Amino acid sequence: MDRYSRHYLLEQIGKDGQQKLGAARVLVVGMGGLGSPAALYLAAAGTGTLGIADADRVDLTNLQRQVLYRTKDEGRRKVEVAKESLLELNPGISVAVHDTFIDGDNAGSIVSRYDVVLCAIDSFQGRLALNDACVAATIPCIHAGVSGLEGQVMTYLPGSSCYRCVFPFASDDGRPDQAKPPLFGTLGPAAGIAGTMQAAEAIKYICGFGSMLQNRLLVFDLGMASFSTLDVRRNASCRACSVK
Repeated sequence: MDRYSRHYLLEQIGKDGQQKLGAARVLVVGMGGLGSPAALYLAAAGTGTLGIADADRVDLTNLQRQVLYRTKDEGRRKVEVAKESLLELNPGISVAVHDTFIDGDNAGSIVSRYDVVLCAIDSFQGRLALNDACVAATIPCIHAGVSGLEGQVMTYLPGSSCYRCVFPFASDDGRPDQAKPPLFGTLGPAAGIAGTMQAAEAIKYICGFGSMLQNRLLVFDLGMASFSTLDVRRNASCRACSVK
């Protein structure tokens, strides 16, 4: 009662919503700049089972934006450190570790165990594999990406436009762990905002309130202090979500 008292005071959540959160199974794929704040807020919210997937190790360059980790964690596996940190924050939840990169071979078997998936990875190959697995299993997938001072967030729900609809030019050639994108600058708070938005979308979906980013792409630019949404349409020829 004390831990979730501020949720109980929200008419959008209340006791029933908190029970739904406690029964929910949410997967966060990618424990970097997006996945760190998303996982922290989902753990704090009392998500019953929180899955975390990544195969990277903590690097000193991560610490500017990946708020789950500390300097002493350098060199350790991200999922191990993340599990420790999340359980320290909220020992009342369960954390399931998937120490692997997500690809077309394992995405389906992993996402099928969850109610909601957050895509917080930075390779197009990984994003597409995760998108396709969620579409095939009719599991909501909340996507986000950041670059520089800018970020984007969208939510796939069964029957809505999916990631391939919005980014039809993305290529899924190669494996996620072999196709790292080129290095680019990232403002830490930009990743924090996008990841926090992902957590908010997941909580809204689980508790059943608010307006989801379904068929909408949220775009923000912290340099301009601007936020906007763009309407997106389902692609009738999309190889992932089009009706066969």
